[in-house]
Amino acid sequence: MATSANPTFQGLSPLNQVCAHAALKVAQAASMLFPPAYVGLCLVRRRPMSVSRAMRGAELSVLGGAAVGWGVGYARLRDQSEEAIEDRVYRLKHNASQVRADDYSAIGAFMGMLVVPAIFLKRASIFSLAAGGASLGLGAGVWVHIFKSLTEGSELKPEGMASEVPDLPGKK
Repeated sequence: MATSANPTFQGLSPLNQVCAHAALKVAQAASMLFPPAYVGLCLVRRRPMSVSRAMRGAELSVLGGAAVGWGVGYARLRDQSEEAIEDRVYRLKHNASQVRADDYSAIGAFMGMLVVPAIFLKRASIFSLAAGGASLGLGAGVWVHIFKSLTEGSELKPEGMASEVPDLPGKK
């Protein structure tokens, strides 16, 4: 049986692993889209931005995104064979870009959970700041992954550098 690259998901059945991955992806997308949408909404409505409302909205967008992602993942996969689902888990585990995006988002969520309460300590409850900061960090991690994947060249990868290695003199 194939297992997920994410150690949190490894104890789940293959169907639940793929559903959890879908929930994570939709939560990541929601956390990427919420901050610009919130700022735009405040500008259009001409209301001042509030840290407590921003944190509450970030929390709800990620939780709602995760619930929608799980439901959509389950609806798409409930009629699939066990082999097809295990194949999907195997492909998710070995997709370096997916694993990197998930790692960056986890690091971003952890950093957001620590940094946002430190900056905005008196602006909202500590729980709301930690959860909202984690939500914002989740999206920030994915944005960093996207930026790095766009700016990195193939010459930075080992297979891209292999053709640049000169032959040693005296070796055939």
